[in-house]
Amino acid sequence: MFAIVYFCKQMVLMMQRTIAARISRELEEEIHEFMREEGLDRSAAVRRILEMGIGEWKKRRAVELYRDGKATLWKASKIAGLSLREMLEELNRLRILTHVTVEDIEEDMEAAKKAER
Repeated sequence: MFAIVYFCKQMVLMMQRTIAARISRELEEEIHEFMREEGLDRSAAVRRILEMGIGEWKKRRAVELYRDGKATLWKASKIAGLSLREMLEELNRLRILTHVTVEDIEEDMEAAKKAER
């Protein structure tokens, strides 16, 4: 049993990477507040903040691509890591008109069929 637990811990450590960054005192204080409120240690807190930031960045990028006509609704939802419904809700929240054409729907349906396979 010990060998399995040890192996699993080693696999997790191998998958994670260490990064370093210089931050302002104010940002450090914000991280400490986040740690206290969320009950996390520093590493877990920084990982969570990075995950949240990356998620927001992906949503913002997907919205920009959709708004500029460079991505279909389906493609934008995949970029953002959202379902089609969630992507529509995000666009609605931002008051961005959806410009869905018949071709977009057909393309999205085809992409959905391929994703199911």
